[in-house]
Amino acid sequence: MTERNVLETRVRALYLARNVNDLDTMMAQLDPDFSFRIVGTGRLSAMALAVNTPETVRSSFAALVENWDLSEMEMVGCYADGDTIVVHRAGFVRYIPTQARERTEIIDKFSFRDSRIVDLTEFVDTLFVAETIGLLNEPAVA
Repeated sequence: MTERNVLETRVRALYLARNVNDLDTMMAQLDPDFSFRIVGTGRLSAMALAVNTPETVRSSFAALVENWDLSEMEMVGCYADGDTIVVHRAGFVRYIPTQARERTEIIDKFSFRDSRIVDLTEFVDTLFVAETIGLLNEPAVA
């Protein structure tokens, strides 16, 4: 088991790279066997499909960086259990194609092996995503 601060440093490095759209640094934080998925149904299209090869991970991350600005998200909690880190983030997310911007929360569950991220499962507000990318006919009333 790796010390918590080493794992947290790796997570923070991934978030910082994500905020400046640095795919190479993002990929450098990951184990070669890394897998990623956003929890959701197939209605969220490719966003909710698990990816687990360097090529599909890079492609998925590139699409996310191109379409979603998370630079206004902040870590509001970080919890560790062995080689697992769970991060609670909150703040504004911007959908770049339409400039839609909304306050939301995200939970990220990271699993590690040899101090490298081997799995990331992300829990997002899927209704917000579906509305924002146009999967629903009418947005919810606030």
